[in-house]
Amino acid sequence: MEQNAGLEDLIAEFRQMLPPQCETAQAIDRQEPFEKIALKAIADGYIEFSQQFTQFIETCLRRNA
Repeated sequence: MEQNAGLEDLIAEFRQMLPPQCETAQAIDRQEPFEKIALKAIADGYIEFSQQFTQFIETCLRRNA
């Protein structure tokens, strides 16, 4: 649960830096699932953010394995 809150904080900070018309910002505003936000971030060219998202998912999978 704490990791989820950390990711939500990261997304909230990230959102503040985005122009309102980009797909990633719109996905965040619609509170879409993290996976969809990450795909939008990749499409919009925010590679660093997507890598952080991937690392978060990998950590969650390892913890639940």
